[in-house]
Amino acid sequence: MEFLIKRTDGDWFNLHSSQFDEALCPSSYPSNRVQGWGSHRIEIDGCQVSFSYEDPGILVCFDCPGISPEKASSIVDEIPKKVSAVTGQSSMVIQL
Repeated sequence: MEFLIKRTDGDWFNLHSSQFDEALCPSSYPSNRVQGWGSHRIEIDGCQVSFSYEDPGILVCFDCPGISPEKASSIVDEIPKKVSAVTGQSSMVIQL
């Protein structure tokens, strides 16, 4: 499953890689940072979630077949709030 977090009030997020740990993690789900491809990667309940800072926004990919679409949506829906808290910029989630 893939999602795009896109800024709604401009082109690029003012999100530095030093802020990824704070901004690119859900509040309601415990997560740990893990190594792997992408700009940032976390693990939630054995599921790896990658974040790639791309031209149109932040691409979020769930790398586990066992996660339900509802849980993936619930996790990714929390990220724009965290990004907005860090950057002051609004965004929205688009399921790809």
